[in-house]
Amino acid sequence: MSLWSSIRQMASGSPAAPTHCAVSGAAVPAPGGSPRLVLYKFDACPYCQRVMRQLGPLGLAEAVELRDTLREPSARASLMAATGMGQVPCLFIDEAPLFESADILAWLSQHAAARRGATA
Repeated sequence: MSLWSSIRQMASGSPAAPTHCAVSGAAVPAPGGSPRLVLYKFDACPYCQRVMRQLGPLGLAEAVELRDTLREPSARASLMAATGMGQVPCLFIDEAPLFESADILAWLSQHAAARRGATA
């Protein structure tokens, strides 16, 4: 998703969940269901903070495993092995990486909405 399309979607109030990672090009699973969610982050990163601040309001704090790439050398090693990069935030959705905080938030928002719809 380009920066301008992200801005247009945020302005419209309905961000679409990305179907592919803008950085890696990997296909991203559709929101909904019960995927394994792992967020690679570090606390001082403002983009990571942006994502982490929304986990609670979206009702996903318990659903997302957090891996700190600065405090856990094994977390950084596994991120590097899987993607070839150490860029954070990176959300793995059933082993598919998704970079860019705006894309991660769009996906998580759609996922939370799908979960609420499934339980209603």
